[in-house]
Amino acid sequence: MLWMMEEIPYTKPSIESGDIQAVLKTLTSPQITRGKHVQAFEDAVAQVCSANYAVAFSSGSAALSAATFAAKVRPKEMVTTTPNTFIATVAPSLQIGARLHFLDIDRTTGNLNINAPIKGHFFPVHFGGIAIDMQKRTHQGGCIIEDGAHALGSKYPCGNKVGSCTYSDMTIFSFHPAKIITSGEGGIVTTNDAKVFARLKTFRNNGITRDTKNFWDYDVTDATGNTHMTDIHAALALSQLERLSSFIIKRRKLVAYYRDKLKHIPHIRLFTDAFDTISAFHLFVIQIDFKACNTSRENVMHALKNQGITTALHYKPLYRLSLIEKKMPHLEKTFPEMEAYFQSALTLPLYVDLTEKMIDAIVEKLLLAIGKR
Repeated sequence: MLWMMEEIPYTKPSIESGDIQAVLKTLTSPQITRGKHVQAFEDAVAQVCSANYAVAFSSGSAALSAATFAAKVRPKEMVTTTPNTFIATVAPSLQIGARLHFLDIDRTTGNLNINAPIKGHFFPVHFGGIAIDMQKRTHQGGCIIEDGAHALGSKYPCGNKVGSCTYSDMTIFSFHPAKIITSGEGGIVTTNDAKVFARLKTFRNNGITRDTKNFWDYDVTDATGNTHMTDIHAALALSQLERLSSFIIKRRKLVAYYRDKLKHIPHIRLFTDAFDTISAFHLFVIQIDFKACNTSRENVMHALKNQGITTALHYKPLYRLSLIEKKMPHLEKTFPEMEAYFQSALTLPLYVDLTEKMIDAIVEKLLLAIGKR
């Protein structure tokens, strides 16, 4: 059987010969960092997202740090976000000494409740590729930074592109190997604000500003570090970006196939299909009533792993992490929807080279693990 022949990871990048050749070509270039490939990638992403500017970084986490810096988030200021995200969304704010304000989630999408009151700066996360309807936000004041790490190629319900910054000051994307396209490691920030654009470039270059008249002269205004993307990484990302549309089409087909296989299974809950035609789908997450199935997520994940199928958890609530829990203890009862989601969430494999036969194997083994076969 297939699952005995081939291991199925929860994610895997799709690397083709054209990607490899693009990277190899940069190695013969006289400039393998801060060169033409990085600029070309930035221009291409800005065009894809319909944004005025884009600045590339060494990782998605670095992009989030840069965006937080550009937003001028200060100690003790409030930052509103979702507990259903990766630590990188809030780590720069915590390092600065800002305070976190979490919003409960909507279990039909995994996204935060956009209708809840927002305090201070706002960092919405487009979870799994489903874009939040940013038009509904009630935010007044503060900076808005969209964490679009999962959502390159997704659209809002109105049809505008995530990354266009139609409703925000900045949007960040990640190009980690798990994401929709990859640069190995990398990130980018899009914006329409020229001043923000300048601060982003200062951040990635050790806080250095240069004299426009005397090219050799410079000053340092902030202690930031070097977070440049190399041309090697940018070349891979540029090659991958050419296939973004085909990647999204394939991911939507795979999600539709999963839906068809799982939609009538008792005790399995799927996200709404209302956004399937506008979502890029970085993840495919289901919610299982493990108690009703007389098992646990741990048992199911181990059972699938023993069959060569790797699953994952996206995410453990931020307020359950030691770093945050010691500052904001006992929040479990405050977020009933996040807690219910957390107890039931399971991320199944989803990547471009996944096949329907592989999904057949995944579903068959999953149903056996939860006692539905």
